[in-house]
Amino acid sequence: MQRIKVRRALCRGAIAALAAVSAAAAVAVDLGKPNWRWGADDVRGAGNLVTAESIKAALGAVEQGQVVELSHDVAMGAPYIPGAQTPYVMTMATTSANMEKLLREHRGATNEVGFYLERIEMTTHVSTHIDALGHVTVAAELYNGGNRAEAASDAGLNRLGIDQAPAFIAPGVLIDVAAYKGVEMLEPGYAITPADLQGALAKQGTEIPEGAIVFIHTGWGRNFTAKPELYAATGPGIGLAASQWLAAKNVVAIGADNMTLEVIPGEDPQVIFPVHQHLLVKQGIYIVENVKSDELAASKRYRATILMLPTKYRGATGTPLRIVALY
Repeated sequence: MQRIKVRRALCRGAIAALAAVSAAAAVAVDLGKPNWRWGADDVRGAGNLVTAESIKAALGAVEQGQVVELSHDVAMGAPYIPGAQTPYVMTMATTSANMEKLLREHRGATNEVGFYLERIEMTTHVSTHIDALGHVTVAAELYNGGNRAEAASDAGLNRLGIDQAPAFIAPGVLIDVAAYKGVEMLEPGYAITPADLQGALAKQGTEIPEGAIVFIHTGWGRNFTAKPELYAATGPGIGLAASQWLAAKNVVAIGADNMTLEVIPGEDPQVIFPVHQHLLVKQGIYIVENVKSDELAASKRYRATILMLPTKYRGATGTPLRIVALY
């Protein structure tokens, strides 16, 4: 009973936070100038930094052929934000025994063949996933000047869907802010600053090359399975200034071991998801959420080649994502 009460309270808190967008007066936020540098027809944003030459260089940096998984399983019980997302549900739609009977009786099968098929209901923003550039707007504006009046139909996004993202093969950098702060896990609501990022990089002896994929380790990922309601309702993450500092490094994508990349609740509780607006709309930089970064952090492996291949759901605003680090 107590668990149900806690879950309901967290749900009410998340819904209230989202409702504040429409209930509160508009708050001016300086998201900076648009960085739409790849032409009026561009749909890839910072994905344009992934080139044949950069891919060859990234793969050439792999020395040992070792693989580290950076994705959580996509499974029932995965954290979700009530009011904005629905829970992930998978059911076995067809069983081996039933299908064997059907094939024998209705298709004339003489061999004892059966198979399983599942049915999945989900938002594409479940477990470890990547946001498409068309996921977020600033008022009516999308990345590269698109307008939401023309951006989508009942069948999905007309432009800037995840199917238009590139295959991501790029140098990766892990920034362990938790270790820099001397803790295993940052406190919920802690807004990571540029000074935190700079300090962690200096401590690690790591730099961010242009075209990199950056992952930030906060330690919050330990709650992904253990405390999914808490994990989704709050957490440490980057603030807007940190987002702007990282964007200035000309990175391809930024991710973290938390639900939203950015800090929850926000630095200003009336300004909802400004980091998403800044990165996706103004910068064309992809966002990766729920990264499983604990193994890289524990081994102090701060540089690796990252491979991310988004599933091409046409017109979708994101997709569950398998990420591997190669070294």
